[in-house]
Amino acid sequence: MSTLKTLLGHAYDIMTVDAKTLIDDPWMETCSLLVIPGGRDLPYCRDLNGKGNERIKEYVAQGGRYWGICAGAYYASTSIEFEKGKADMEVCGERQLAFFPGQCRGTIFPGFVYNSERGARAALVDINLQALASMTTREDLPPQVDMYYNGGGAFIDASQYPNVEVLARYNTTELESSTEQRPAAAIQCSFGRGTAFLVGIHPEYDVTKLDSSNPDYAGTNMIAALTKAEPYRKEFLRTVFARMGLKVAATTRGHQEQAFADNPLLSITPLYLTASSPELYSRIADSWKDLSGSEMIIKDTNDTFYLQQVTSSLPLDLSKLTLDADEENPVKRIVLNQELPDVSLTPNFSLRDYYSHLIERRKAEFAGGKWFNFGSSVLYAEIVTSTQTMLDKNFKFSQTLPSGFVCSAAHQVAGRGRGRNSWVSIVGALQFSLVLRHPTHLSHAPVVFIQYLISLAFVEAIRSKPGYENIPLRLKWPNDIYAESTEGQAGQETKALRKIGGVLVNSSYLNGEFLLVIGCGTNISNPLPTTSVNALIQRENKKLISKGQPALPLLTREQVLADLLVTFERMYDQFCEAGFAGELESLYYKRWLHSGAIVRLKSLNDVQVRIEGITSDYGLLKTVAIDPPLDRYTLQPDGNSFDMLKGLIGRKES
Repeated sequence: MSTLKTLLGHAYDIMTVDAKTLIDDPWMETCSLLVIPGGRDLPYCRDLNGKGNERIKEYVAQGGRYWGICAGAYYASTSIEFEKGKADMEVCGERQLAFFPGQCRGTIFPGFVYNSERGARAALVDINLQALASMTTREDLPPQVDMYYNGGGAFIDASQYPNVEVLARYNTTELESSTEQRPAAAIQCSFGRGTAFLVGIHPEYDVTKLDSSNPDYAGTNMIAALTKAEPYRKEFLRTVFARMGLKVAATTRGHQEQAFADNPLLSITPLYLTASSPELYSRIADSWKDLSGSEMIIKDTNDTFYLQQVTSSLPLDLSKLTLDADEENPVKRIVLNQELPDVSLTPNFSLRDYYSHLIERRKAEFAGGKWFNFGSSVLYAEIVTSTQTMLDKNFKFSQTLPSGFVCSAAHQVAGRGRGRNSWVSIVGALQFSLVLRHPTHLSHAPVVFIQYLISLAFVEAIRSKPGYENIPLRLKWPNDIYAESTEGQAGQETKALRKIGGVLVNSSYLNGEFLLVIGCGTNISNPLPTTSVNALIQRENKKLISKGQPALPLLTREQVLADLLVTFERMYDQFCEAGFAGELESLYYKRWLHSGAIVRLKSLNDVQVRIEGITSDYGLLKTVAIDPPLDRYTLQPDGNSFDMLKGLIGRKES
């Protein structure tokens, strides 16, 4: 995970899944790389043989990418021969994936013991620089590199197969029964339209994660050798990933250590409480102080918050906090200072610009929008774990927050989305969570429609701006924001859809109201991993300039957040008064992608239905069969949004 986030985390969501996900969930359409790591291969056979392996093979054959490491590489070969002849260790047999047409045989070096480091070593491998020449240089990647090894296999006679290219070989002749003097340690196999990268070594191992005090390493130079080779093993992987067509972190020619230092695993930074008025600021800060006690520490269900008061006599001391012992979920430091933080502390978001734009935007509303309050208080950090988790999973903390409170960050290292999804956190994206207290007595305004309102508000905040009416932002049911564009050469254009945002709403109930935490992540200026609002504006500007018209200014995250919150608050007031009807409903259908769309319901014998709209009670899709007897169905999502309206669960109405 550490290595993948360093090399690919700028453009991809790195997430763990289980066998059930691979067997049952619609993951294939949006998966850029499936990784099966080291361990033991027999449990993979137990859990995935049959349907799981069929889906993995289909995924790769249709253009997907597979990376098998050690056990994951044995598993992806046609046959395996592991420690043959050793009664307590031997594992031999055929395997179903068969991306490598031959046999993976191991171990290469003696001494392997399960669940230990006794057989671990720094194995010298010879890199096939010729195969990787288009992606790297000899200066960046030397011909020989030490890699961590512990029980992996070699790919027997790999160069004899036409669909296999050897990327690295073991610098040893210890392996018997091979026609090749130096057996293959890393290979790339073509399979259908896809590719499989298989390694018997462990180029993913971050040497800093190894326990240097382990007695199994005593008397070896393994740690020293791997430390020296650290930038080269990263460059090897970066190069192979690029060769596979993945969007990798950039490297500086001849300066790998600095290049990878520029793409670190991010450490969380202080949170800054701000508000549009001293009274609101004090009300929130005082409630936190009451909750924290004399130690200024709030220990809640999921997180621990440390309050640090800053005044002219108590300046901010960034070295003061020493409580971050938990690497996965460190203590969150909240800086309390009525003055807005200096721009040097929040370089990716100007809170001063945000509040200025919020005030001006409210003035454009009826009667100057004097009663508007969404976004009047903001908790901001450059880097957090997850704004959604902090507000949703800490009950005591969230109970102190007023309706309209916003938590935002430039980076999220553990952003949350629907189901098993999470947000890719990249500079240039607008990522925030909003607290909303929704009364339960508003039976005409069901809480399920809040997700529709916030996504609609985002689209309208931009498309309602003078000059921006043609920016092609659309809504995908139930809660995704898409860019609709035309791609291709003149005469051969095709419609393309790219997801640029998503919404997640979590709710809890207490004292006659729903406490909602609305999470929203949208691409404003970041070109990856899909496209962005500003990229759409730049495309529109080319058309305007060609007609002699002035170009539209690009938008900032500060502008978009303020516009979105004001638009949402206006829509929410309408919703509370009249429900999801009239103007709101018409506007939603105007912006969504699905009116009249034909979908096939796999869960109901592939019946074809036409989408008509949304039910007024639970916000489900209303559909009607296109063939007699014209049965009607209401549909709900299955908990995933990988695919455009795939995996729906239907209920027959008539």
